[in-house]
Amino acid sequence: MSKKEVEIAELSLLMEALCEESLSAKESTRLEEIVLSDPDAMQFYLNYSHLHGTLHWDQALGSDAMIPVASAVDEEIAAEEAVEEGEVTVAETVPLPRMSRKNRWVAGITSACLLVAFMLVLNSWLQKGDAPGLAENPLHQNQTPEGTNGASENLVDTPSKHTRSIQVKPFQHPMLRPGQGGSPKSLNDRPLIAAKPKQLAPVEELPSGASDESIITFINHRIHDGWAAANISPSPSATDEEWVRRVYLDVIGRIPTATEAEQFLKSKQPDKHQQLVKQLTENPTYVTNWSTIWTRLLIGRSMSREINRRALQDFLVQSFAENRPWSDVVYDLVSAEGDADTNGATNFLLAHLNNQAVPATAITTRLFLGTQIQCTQCHNHPFNDATQSQFWEINSFFKQTKVVRKQNMGEQGEKKAPKLALVSLSKGGTTFYETRQGLMQPAYPKFAGVKIPYGPGVNRRQELARLMTSGENNQLARAMVNRMWAHFFGYGFTRPVDDMGFHNSPTHPELLDQLSHQFVDSGYDIKQLIQWICLSDAYRLSSRFLDENVTDNPEDGSTPNFSRMYVKQMTAEQLYDSLQVTAKPSQIVTNYSTAWNKMQKRDQWLQQFVYTLENEENDETTTFDGTITQALLMMNGPLVKQSLDLKQDGSILTQALKERSPDARIRKLSLAALTRYPTSRELTELKRLVKERTKFLTARNVPLPSAVQQSYQDVYWAYLNSNEFILIH
Repeated sequence: MSKKEVEIAELSLLMEALCEESLSAKESTRLEEIVLSDPDAMQFYLNYSHLHGTLHWDQALGSDAMIPVASAVDEEIAAEEAVEEGEVTVAETVPLPRMSRKNRWVAGITSACLLVAFMLVLNSWLQKGDAPGLAENPLHQNQTPEGTNGASENLVDTPSKHTRSIQVKPFQHPMLRPGQGGSPKSLNDRPLIAAKPKQLAPVEELPSGASDESIITFINHRIHDGWAAANISPSPSATDEEWVRRVYLDVIGRIPTATEAEQFLKSKQPDKHQQLVKQLTENPTYVTNWSTIWTRLLIGRSMSREINRRALQDFLVQSFAENRPWSDVVYDLVSAEGDADTNGATNFLLAHLNNQAVPATAITTRLFLGTQIQCTQCHNHPFNDATQSQFWEINSFFKQTKVVRKQNMGEQGEKKAPKLALVSLSKGGTTFYETRQGLMQPAYPKFAGVKIPYGPGVNRRQELARLMTSGENNQLARAMVNRMWAHFFGYGFTRPVDDMGFHNSPTHPELLDQLSHQFVDSGYDIKQLIQWICLSDAYRLSSRFLDENVTDNPEDGSTPNFSRMYVKQMTAEQLYDSLQVTAKPSQIVTNYSTAWNKMQKRDQWLQQFVYTLENEENDETTTFDGTITQALLMMNGPLVKQSLDLKQDGSILTQALKERSPDARIRKLSLAALTRYPTSRELTELKRLVKERTKFLTARNVPLPSAVQQSYQDVYWAYLNSNEFILIH
C-alpha cells in the first residue's frame, strides 16, 4: 500500500471512533495531526462528518427525513397564528424525536449504507486530481499546439511596461512585521467558533478608512512577505492580453469582444488597468454576472417549480446594481418574510427549510460566516471548541419560522403550482437534540456567545440577522473577503474557502484581518473590494511557472503563496456567455430585462451538467469535468456551431472573411477567441494550413469561395476547442 492509502485507512478508523464517541485523547491528537497536515484530509474529514450526520438524521426521522413536516408541538402557537384560508402549513421546526426501538434496529442497516457511501468518498479522494480538463484539445489531447502558447512570442517573458496611477510604496523589509492578535473585544465580536489565542506575525496595521493606494500597497507587501518566507520568487507580470481576458471573465463573467480588447491593448494611458476595473464594475453585465454567481450559491443550479428563481435573482440584481452594502443584503436574506413572488429574498430560506431547518442552519453559517458547523450536528468537534450544542443553538433561531403553501389559481381557474411564503410566529418553542449517549438536550437561540430572549414578541431570525451583520471583528466580512479572494485567484486564504475555524489557519492572517477591517470601513462595498484585489501585484502576475516558484502549486496540496496566477477553468456560465461573444458580439445585452430571456436559455442548457443529490442538505454537483460527451458538445454542439455560422450578419467569422489578407483574417479570429494576436510562427503555420485545406477542398469540386470559408471555419473551430479558450490564466 502507498503512504497515502495507509494514511486514509488510519483516518477512516479514527473517524469511525469519533462518530462512535470512543476516540481516546491520543487518537484525537493523531486525528488532528492528519487532518491539519493535508487539505485533502481536511475535505475527507468534512465529507465523512457530513455523511455521518446525514445518515444519523435520516435514521432519527425515519421515512419522513426527506420531506418538510408540520409541527406536532406548541399547539398554542398554532392556534394563535391563524393561517389564511387556503394555506397549508408544510414546514416548521419540531423537537428531535428520541429514536424508537425500530429505528435503533435500523442502525445496522444505516451503518452498512455509511460504509458504502464512505467507499465512494474514499475513492473520490484517491482519484482527486485525475479528472481531465473540460475541453481538452481533441486533436492534440494534452499537447499544446506548436505556436499556440497563449501569448505573442515577443511578449512571453516580458513584464507589462504599463504602470497604473496608484503608486505602490517600495517594499523595504523581507521579514514579517510586528502585529496584534485578533482576539474578540466583546461578546458581540466573538466568532461563532471560539478562537484559540495565537500570535500573528509582525505586521503594520492600516488606519480605519485607509486610501485605496494604501490598501493595495498593504496587499502587495503582505504577499511579498509570504514570498520571502517561502523563499520563492514571483512569475513575471502577465501581458496585457492575458490580464484583460482574465479580468473580464472574473468581473463580468465573459471574455471581452475583439473591439473591447483592442481598445484596451491600444490604450497608452498609464492608469488604464485601474480605469478598466472601474468600468467593468459599472458594466450592466457585472450585475447579471454576480447575481448569477450568488443565485447559484444560495439555491444551486437545479430548477424547482416551487422556488421562484427569478424573484431571487431580481432581488440580487437590484442589490448589485445599487451596490448595496453586503451586510444589508445578508440581513435581508436571513430575515426575509412574505411571499416568494413578492419578496425575492425569501426564496433562499424557502429552498432550505426542510428537515427541521438543518440545511438552513448549515448553509447560512457556511455561506455568510465561512464556518462549517454541520459536522457538529451529531457530536462535538474532536479538536476545537465547536460543540454539538452550538449547531442546535443556531438552529433554534429558525424555530419560529414556518413555510406555507398558498393555493395558486390561473386566470382561467386552472390550478397552478402553489405559491410559497415564509411566516414568522410570535412564539417559538424549545429545540431539542439528542447526544451520542441518547440524552435529549434543550437548545436556546444563541449566537457568538450572545443569548436572545426566546419568549413571545422576539423575532429570532431578525435577531440572528442583526448579530451576524454587526460587531467589529466581523466574521461576515472575513468570510466575504476570503470568498472573493478565492474567486479571483482560484484559492482563498483557507482551504476549503468556507471552513475558517481556528483549526484551519489562513495562509495570510494579517492580510485577511486588515482587508476585512477595510471592507467593513468601506461600508461593505463589494465594488471597492474587487478593485483592491484586481489592482494588486499578485493579480497582475502571469500563470507561468519559474524554477524559483515551482513549489507554489496548490494543486498538489501545498499552501498557496500567490506567486503566480493559478489557472482556473471556466464555469459553465462563463463558457456559455463567452461562446455568445465569439458568435455575434452585437447580441450582448446591456439591460437586465432583456437579459432574463437569454439567462433562462442558459439555465436550461446548464441542466445537462447538473446532478441533484437527493439528500436533506439539498446538495447538488456538476459534472462539468471534461467527459467525452462534453468534449463532443464543444466540438459539435449548437453553441460552437452558432459561432461558425456564416449566415449571421455581423458574426465574427463573417467580419473576418471581409478582410482582404489571410494575416488580417487570422488575427481577427485569434483576437475574438483568445483575446490575443497570433504569434508570427502561429500565423505562418495557420496560413499554410488554410492554403492546403482550400486546395484539398477545391480538388473535390468544392467551389473556391466555399472552400475558403470552410478553411477559416476550421481555424476558428480549432481556436474555440483549444485548452487556451476554456482556461482562465
